[in-house]
Amino acid sequence: MKNDKIAIFSMRESKFIMNDFEEAIHTSMRKYSLRQLNFMDNIEHEQILEALQKSMQVCHLAGVNSIQHFKKIYVYDAEVSTMHIDWQMTKKGLNLMVMQTPSMNEKMARWLWELADL
Repeated sequence: MKNDKIAIFSMRESKFIMNDFEEAIHTSMRKYSLRQLNFMDNIEHEQILEALQKSMQVCHLAGVNSIQHFKKIYVYDAEVSTMHIDWQMTKKGLNLMVMQTPSMNEKMARWLWELADL
């Protein structure tokens, strides 16, 4: 007589697997970073960080987990042996951040125009 065995997995183990899977999906969607924001050349770093904070607040108020769109990363510069903070973000996160930026220049105006066209 053949016996079939059923392996029971605890909810705790499956939570970790699901969290890893979700994190992999979110990581793959975060394609942008602050280093790529070359159109914000006349904006101070503090203003960029303020726009980033406001974007995360928009996510929070809209009931969206900001971790899905923004993630703090640490970047090591081997040439000068320093580490600095950067942020990875999704396209939606980047667009939110651009909308929250207080300054305006020609490059930002074009970016906002493209956003309005979506």
